[in-house]
Amino acid sequence: MKVIPLAEAHDRADEIAEVVASGGLACFPMRGAYRIAADVRSEDAVMRLMQSKRRAKVHPTLVLVADLVAARGVVTGTTWKTTQRLAKMWPGPLTLVLPPSDDLPVKVRKVLTRATGKLGVRVPDDTLTRRILTELGGSMLLSSANLEKKPGASSASAVRQRFVQTVDIWVDAGDLTPAPSSTIIEVSETSWKSLRDGAIPLADIERAAA
Repeated sequence: MKVIPLAEAHDRADEIAEVVASGGLACFPMRGAYRIAADVRSEDAVMRLMQSKRRAKVHPTLVLVADLVAARGVVTGTTWKTTQRLAKMWPGPLTLVLPPSDDLPVKVRKVLTRATGKLGVRVPDDTLTRRILTELGGSMLLSSANLEKKPGASSASAVRQRFVQTVDIWVDAGDLTPAPSSTIIEVSETSWKSLRDGAIPLADIERAAA
């Protein structure tokens, strides 16, 4: 596992993106926890991410995109009025849950939507993550850097110990202070519902969706 100090990470975002683009796994801090990222269009990379977390039943379903246009290659429903209104709150800690796009590889689509039939998408507000996305020119499947049902995604030592053999490149920011989770909203063609309260108050969601 190649280690990049946080102080160098922004200047080496292209290096991190290159690892992801080539089918590797990258780990970096985002919103108070370490996250593992893979190219969502690579079947091999997605399966490597699953296996690295030892997850069999519940799979990571968050895909980071650069903007709403990029989301169209990941989910459907980007033209729905509610989706477009809520997407104006991006970049930020708001995850929108929508049906998967047929543009995704079939195996990836089946694996990631097995539990709920849908995918979460978000435009991150973290500057390092956005820079990696820009360099990648694609979308990243993201999951917290912990084993299933195990804490430790904010601990640098825990991440190193658990993923040193599976992650290809890691941005070391030391121990992190946990941040509020994102707000998760499931959107349908005619309505929306909250799946998890988070950093963005539901009152703000209601105003944006009205």
